[in-house]
Amino acid sequence: MSRAAARRAGVLAYSPRSREFIRRVLRALGHSPLVFTNLDEFLAMGPDAATLDLLVLGDVPDIDSQGRPVAACAHDLVGAAVPMLRAPMQQPGRSVRQRGMAPGMVGASPRYFSDLYRVILAFLDSLGFDSTPRLLVWERYAFHPTDRIVAFNDEELKLDAVDFDIALELFYGAARPLAGSWLRRMLPAGEHGANWHRIDNLACTIDELRVALALDGSNGWTLETLPDGGYRLASGSPQGGQPSLVRAPLAAAPKRRRVVTMTDPG
Repeated sequence: MSRAAARRAGVLAYSPRSREFIRRVLRALGHSPLVFTNLDEFLAMGPDAATLDLLVLGDVPDIDSQGRPVAACAHDLVGAAVPMLRAPMQQPGRSVRQRGMAPGMVGASPRYFSDLYRVILAFLDSLGFDSTPRLLVWERYAFHPTDRIVAFNDEELKLDAVDFDIALELFYGAARPLAGSWLRRMLPAGEHGANWHRIDNLACTIDELRVALALDGSNGWTLETLPDGGYRLASGSPQGGQPSLVRAPLAAAPKRRRVVTMTDPG
């Protein structure tokens, strides 16, 4: 396999947020994720698991309902030759290095999409895998995952972690109604300070995003508030939920004006 070839990456994660975020990151970096929702699904791969190029464990229990150590069982199946990353997005009670870590496994505890993107990128770089950072582009809107910047027209908007993850979820779910409960489910639990305030006041945060990203139809996208309290991001042209991937520039164009959103200090 050439250095530039797409890698087959196993993804084992029990929560929808963890599964979806890891899948999105791997696809954005040019690799091919195979997603499993529990240990039994993964064990069903049998000897084929050893042909994976890497394995990423997201939110998995230390011990599953059958009393099996999940990370150790996954490690036994793939063998020592398959690099493993454990990157739970749920807030751990102890250091991830002390929780269900198999020999040779790399561990990290990202909280938001940009954190996970950097963790996986660093892991792939450490393996010598070619993984060029790419922008996630929906028509006029380009998301820079490592910097939490959204570029559109002649502006670059630097978002906080909560705003960035909400905006991404709206664009990935374009044209579909998204319940407020779903958006909260795709944000981390147990936050404090400003991040907690922005998650707890989701409607206000979304109203601010609508203004900051000009999602009023003027740029082809309209963020609607639905009667049941949900939201829908609608495009004036046919547009699926998957972004196009554009190689990230080495530096932002100097002509762009950078705007930083205000984060509520509460």
